[in-house]
Amino acid sequence: MKGISQEEAVALCAKVREQNRATLSSPTRMLCWQCQQDSGGDVLETYMTRKPGFLGCDLVNKLRARSERARSPRIE
Repeated sequence: MKGISQEEAVALCAKVREQNRATLSSPTRMLCWQCQQDSGGDVLETYMTRKPGFLGCDLVNKLRARSERARSPRIE
């Protein structure tokens, strides 16, 4: 997967956080919560910024992959 812009990564991260707030308890919610705690609320310190191209967060990458699959045309 190629890198994405900072703006897109921040928007996807916000969507992941929103989805995780709707869940009472799950491993992904805990990972997201831990990332928020470690970053101190600074988006540029989150897990997604640890690798070049904003590819460090698995939750953001999974959401991005699902979105791309949903947008891709189906071949029948």
